[in-house]
Amino acid sequence: MLKRILQTVCVLAAAATVAPLSAGELKPIDIGGRWTGATFTQTSKGTLTVDIVACGNAWCGVQVAENGKCGGTALKLQYVKPSDAEEGHGLQFDGSLELAAGTEPYTVQAWLMPAREDAPIYLMVTGDTGGSFRVFRRSFPFEAQLARTQDAVCHAPQSVSSLR
Repeated sequence: MLKRILQTVCVLAAAATVAPLSAGELKPIDIGGRWTGATFTQTSKGTLTVDIVACGNAWCGVQVAENGKCGGTALKLQYVKPSDAEEGHGLQFDGSLELAAGTEPYTVQAWLMPAREDAPIYLMVTGDTGGSFRVFRRSFPFEAQLARTQDAVCHAPQSVSSLR
């Protein structure tokens, strides 16, 4: 019994030492850069690379091919200013993601999460087709966890306007 209590205390102490840094240190501009990571959809999984750059008063994610060639704008995000109750959990962005021309875009919510002692800054993107984002779904047709790998190289086309 004592051994189990000591194990629990050690696990809790270890978790406290890797607590995330304050999300207050993050700024919306920190979303800019090249982001790469694993994606999961209902039918497949793969890797997504996007260069996120400012476009108008929002952020655009230009899809990057495996050979490094810049593609079209796949991701459009708008920063959401948090309420007092939501502050401290990272920065929220709402928008859309269209991975293939002519397909129904995902309505997405992205969270820019602060670096921790054991992990660098990362971007969580979760989405669903069919209109509005429903946060209380049990599962989402699209999920990705992206890590910032470098500064953005690709640029959004001049014709990209603000979000729909």
